[in-house]
Amino acid sequence: MSDVLAATPRIGAGRGVAMPPLGQTLGYAALVIAAVQALGPVVWIIFGSLKSKPEFYTNAWGLPRAWMFRNYADAFVVAKVGDYVWNSLIVVALGLLILLFTASTTAYALARFKFRGREAIAALILMTMMVPPDILTIPLFVVLRSLGLLGSFFGLACIYAVGGFGMSVFLLRGYFMSVPVELEEAARIDGAGPLSILRHVILPMTLPGFLSVVIIQAMGMWNDLYLAFVFLRDPASATVPVGLLNFFHRESIDWPRLLAALTALTIPVLILYAMFQKKFVEGFTSGAVK
Repeated sequence: MSDVLAATPRIGAGRGVAMPPLGQTLGYAALVIAAVQALGPVVWIIFGSLKSKPEFYTNAWGLPRAWMFRNYADAFVVAKVGDYVWNSLIVVALGLLILLFTASTTAYALARFKFRGREAIAALILMTMMVPPDILTIPLFVVLRSLGLLGSFFGLACIYAVGGFGMSVFLLRGYFMSVPVELEEAARIDGAGPLSILRHVILPMTLPGFLSVVIIQAMGMWNDLYLAFVFLRDPASATVPVGLLNFFHRESIDWPRLLAALTALTIPVLILYAMFQKKFVEGFTSGAVK
């Protein structure tokens, strides 16, 4: 009997379980629909940016009859999109510097230092993620005006840093807690202080976590329209989302130049995300789970 059982082939042995034809077809159909949904608007923006203004209104969904690459030059020269990009880069860089310094030091203190009320402080910081930023517009406006920072890049960068502080501390704290304590003790024996340990020991080992924070917060700062529109009073200081409003005129909308500007600003972001996608996903999941 044992020989008969040993000779009987087991179901699924030596090969993967085949998916039923109907289920496989539905799976591929779902993937195709998701791809079209994700890439369709991008393709439409690219084709629309290469049309003239009359052709866009008469042939909004078709291929361009004449490829108007001049729209890209006009978007950067006539509409001054390059100035808006430079303003956004300044604001994002300042916001990330403030955010990374404050969030990393706070997360390190909450992850390694033992003091009374540590968990309560961590919960309080986490609760700030649940506060809608729109309801804080008036208090933030009054505070910036009293400090003389209203309309400045530094004032807007501080607001961005405050808005992303809770989530950044939450991610970095979980990542710091995964680092072995023995490494910090060895550095402390060599005479390193807390900031030195954070810079030379923790930072190199938690680089994916920092990268995920940088990508998430930079995208939010770069795409913000509401706060930049409220707190930047000078049109020359407008960031990219605010500057793109200049394409909307009272009589009409300059769609081809607007789409050309969106294409020029979107494709580099997509390429950058594709390059660092693995590190981004690794840092986000590790910081949230560990």
